[in-house]
Amino acid sequence: MLMQTFENLKNKDALWAVFGPEGGLAPKEVETLLDKGFVKAGLGPRIMRAETAPLYFLASMSFYLELAHDLG
Repeated sequence: MLMQTFENLKNKDALWAVFGPEGGLAPKEVETLLDKGFVKAGLGPRIMRAETAPLYFLASMSFYLELAHDLG
């Protein structure tokens, strides 16, 4: 779902990312975010620390938006 989110971005779109604690967000928190229009998009099967997940996300976004298109 993360790649689809990147693919659907248009020029000048804003992208918000929410990262929870190591135990994950509570179901009610997820429900509230979905009700506000957020889209669930995971970072894969690995379990990361709360400090690491945002950096992994930014690296993934950078690769997809800045480099991946140049490889094709």
